[in-house]
Amino acid sequence: MKNKKKRRIHITIKSTAKVFDEVLKTWNRAEKGLPVCEAEAELSFTDGATMLSTLSEKRMELLMFLHKHKAMNIKQLAKRLNRDYSNVHGDVKLLLRLGLLEKNKDQQVFVPWDELAIEFPLAA
Repeated sequence: MKNKKKRRIHITIKSTAKVFDEVLKTWNRAEKGLPVCEAEAELSFTDGATMLSTLSEKRMELLMFLHKHKAMNIKQLAKRLNRDYSNVHGDVKLLLRLGLLEKNKDQQVFVPWDELAIEFPLAA
């Protein structure tokens, strides 16, 4: 029996210039026909304050709850979390845009990740 590989996303702080530099290096390797390894999924923020406000306590609670309880619609999620629907809707919309949530064919939201690897460099 094969072990299912855990899906992991790396969340960190990087300057816009560094992100563009990494994309350019990958592009150049591909143009030269050199192997381009499949990179780990990554979500980068430009500063620590933005990361912390975006990955708020309530949004992290939502992610952990959904990961544990699987897919559901926003109304169910708000009820189970005992939160206001409009606040949960806003959080879900943002987390979908960031790629931390996805929707299934029934339009239920779910967490596609097994692990969020959050790196917070102090010198960023």
